[in-house]
Amino acid sequence: MDGHDARGDVVRLLSLVERAPEQPMPGGVSDHDLADLQRRLGCPLPTELVEWLRICKGEAIGAGGVFGARPDQDHLDIATYLTLYPRWRELSWLPVAGDGCGNYYVLVGSGPLAGKVAFVDTMSDPDSVEVIAGDSLWTFLQSYLIRG
Repeated sequence: MDGHDARGDVVRLLSLVERAPEQPMPGGVSDHDLADLQRRLGCPLPTELVEWLRICKGEAIGAGGVFGARPDQDHLDIATYLTLYPRWRELSWLPVAGDGCGNYYVLVGSGPLAGKVAFVDTMSDPDSVEVIAGDSLWTFLQSYLIRG
């Protein structure tokens, strides 16, 4: 499945995924929120991540939530995780989701794994890739949302 097909599937799955009754679907980021996130990160965001954030700005769904531009909810905010794991900034890793157990999925921004989503086991080594979880952000999100 190519990235375009995966993107359509992600949009469909996002509307079907289970969420708390009191939690409405948050929708995508505004231009202001996107600019604020980029300012807080100190770097431009990859196109694929911007496209995703335009659909979903971060939400408590799946095992540990999908992250985004959520300064109103630290546990869903990409920038918050980079303050917890400052080396990730040097590695050009942007956290995009959690597994619910204190481990994270990061979008790799440079090097041979650029564009892939990697699983980082923070208990083992927070600065190394455990396994590749998706060949792209869209294929990762597709499998993450299917697992629920």
